[in-house]
Amino acid sequence: MTNKLHVVEKGDTLYKLSKIYNVSVDDLINANNIENPRDIKIGKIILIPGVYNTNFQWPTIGKITSYYGNRRRNFHSGIDISAKKGTDIRAISDGLVIKSGNSIDGYSKYGRVIVIDHGNGVQSLYAHNDKNYVHEGQCVKKGEIIGKVGSTGNATGNHVHLEIIKNGKTTNPLKYLEKEDGF
Repeated sequence: MTNKLHVVEKGDTLYKLSKIYNVSVDDLINANNIENPRDIKIGKIILIPGVYNTNFQWPTIGKITSYYGNRRRNFHSGIDISAKKGTDIRAISDGLVIKSGNSIDGYSKYGRVIVIDHGNGVQSLYAHNDKNYVHEGQCVKKGEIIGKVGSTGNATGNHVHLEIIKNGKTTNPLKYLEKEDGF
């Protein structure tokens, strides 16, 4: 489970957030080290204490072509979801983009990559993208289009490679994704 993150939108106040999520304004201030409660900027990520995300949405619609775990001679650190080139890739949950680029150090075999930090030690990685629409430091919301499916890097066909990283180690994304028909 990860703490709920809220990306501040126009009109949001700590009081409004306290009512939406049923938490106190003081808890919001303390959890986020807010010095001036009247100065929360649009786009800021607010940690909602005591409220948790347990399920992430699927990044795209398609068929799983490779599962997490041992695969032939090596270990596959995520799942591959096949889709047509140019199909939307969506953020699986709210978060902060911490990497976005092509052949990033440590991820060169993945081609174009996006990494999003969802808080509480959980990150998601999307690889082999044809296009990335987000940049480092950008806040994204669950379901927001962040890129397009492709086959960049070491890929045998168009798909999105999805990894969930918990406290620095990959884990099976199927433990986190919402249960959906058709996958």
